[in-house]
Amino acid sequence: MHPSRRRGALLAVAALAVSAVQFTSPAVADPAAAAVSRCGPLDVAFVLDDTGSMGGAIANLKTGINSIVNDVVTASGGDYQFGLVTFKDNVTIHNNLAPGNAAAVTNYVTNTLAAGGGGGEPEASDEALNTVVNNRAAAGRPQNVDFNGTWRSNAMKFVVLVTDARPGGFDDAHGAVDVANAAQWANDALGKGIKISPVYVPTSPAFTPVITPIMQNYATTTGGVFTQTTATGAGTADAIRKQLSDCRQTDVFMRDQVSDTGVETNPNGTVWNSPDIKVCPGLADCGAGTQPVVGATNYVHVRLNNPGPYGVGTASGVLKVYRTPAGGGTTWNNATNGDWVFIGQQALTVPAGVTVAKIPWANIPGPGHFCLLARWVSATDPMTFAEGPNTALNTKNNNNIAWKNFQTIRGRVLEPVRSWFTLGNATGRDAKTDLVLTAEKPVRGTVVVDLGRELLERWRAGGGQSAGVKQVGETAFQFDPQRAGLFGIPLKPGERHTAELTFTPEAPGEYLTNLVQFVEGEDHGGVAYQVLTDRE
Repeated sequence: MHPSRRRGALLAVAALAVSAVQFTSPAVADPAAAAVSRCGPLDVAFVLDDTGSMGGAIANLKTGINSIVNDVVTASGGDYQFGLVTFKDNVTIHNNLAPGNAAAVTNYVTNTLAAGGGGGEPEASDEALNTVVNNRAAAGRPQNVDFNGTWRSNAMKFVVLVTDARPGGFDDAHGAVDVANAAQWANDALGKGIKISPVYVPTSPAFTPVITPIMQNYATTTGGVFTQTTATGAGTADAIRKQLSDCRQTDVFMRDQVSDTGVETNPNGTVWNSPDIKVCPGLADCGAGTQPVVGATNYVHVRLNNPGPYGVGTASGVLKVYRTPAGGGTTWNNATNGDWVFIGQQALTVPAGVTVAKIPWANIPGPGHFCLLARWVSATDPMTFAEGPNTALNTKNNNNIAWKNFQTIRGRVLEPVRSWFTLGNATGRDAKTDLVLTAEKPVRGTVVVDLGRELLERWRAGGGQSAGVKQVGETAFQFDPQRAGLFGIPLKPGERHTAELTFTPEAPGEYLTNLVQFVEGEDHGGVAYQVLTDRE
């Protein structure tokens, strides 16, 4: 749930968390402490230059680390993860992102972190960011271990970078490639909803004109805060506290239904027929029922609405779009995308009102029909509920996600036209699924569903229950076009099976049929089939 809806519970959790690790707030309140807001879950990675010239900044950080960590624990309500990485011309990971690890991070900074060595400027700050933002493994890199902590989709995510040096990669030389790499890692962070908030310590003022725009770009690209301390490093800890207090919330949403106002969890019904997603032949707007042209480049148009009920202000982020074959029970995985295939993304700014993202979909495969998934990823608007394998549940819970399964099928009277539906199991356990057909606009004609041998055997093993169907072939069933279903089909976790649909219209007109997969009475996805029939 959003921070505003769980304030009381989190205050109690925060008190317990602070007590457990024995952190104490400052005795006298200061502006940085006052600025700390209720942030909800927080993931914070510190990326620190620990070369010899950083002695003053590190000394200042040591004096303030207890307050910094205490702020995060409190502001997150005890729902936090820390990471800690240092760099010279190599990268050293001391703490991967992990829940509840405040004591370990504080202990390292207080008792072990020290400035020393470095072999001269520049340093590998760009590659240290690459490690943290992109979860880089150590293989083939001057890096001690893998950075394999998980950035959580429902957390506000920060990288705090502290350095006095130009980025130099791993070759100890600053050049155009390092500037380009630094910009790329900023773009990567934007695409993952991670704020980079840099602290520049100007120990060598001659480099300031080069370093400042690079570090400012980290902040402006990702929505972070850029801070410059004194040459002695005084104010480093206060700068970090101020950066981590920046928990302003925006709320961009996509509708699951026309009546959807962005409330989480969505109290309405179907979540797989979003009115805010459609495919058009080009950048110009098109009708809602327009279908992709196989082999061509079309554009996925996604409508973003601002503000929703949980935040205000202009938002920045990345809109990402994915596809699968049409069906239900589609599995999501944050690392691999699960059953969903990435189409493309667009970074954009969303002011108040409606903004339409237009993402090219090149070389559309086929023939076939596809489900489309849209995800808004923003550092100021994380998912409210952590995403799990169940796409339908993720969509219902989070107004940052929208799902569109709609197919237009054109044919002639008495001429069979075919389509497909895929049943899947995204529950993570053995489950029985129901396949239910209903008509929104009366169908004059027949609808036949061919399960194929494997699904037929599964259905029989599950008890062979049905309503409104009759068997018309070895594996095929004719469904009553108004309402019918096959019930109790057992599926194992992660399985997907495709059934073939055949529509044979008996009169010209437009028919709209929904085929939906239910698991224990819960909608796990469906497809709206719009059958447009001409005369013979």
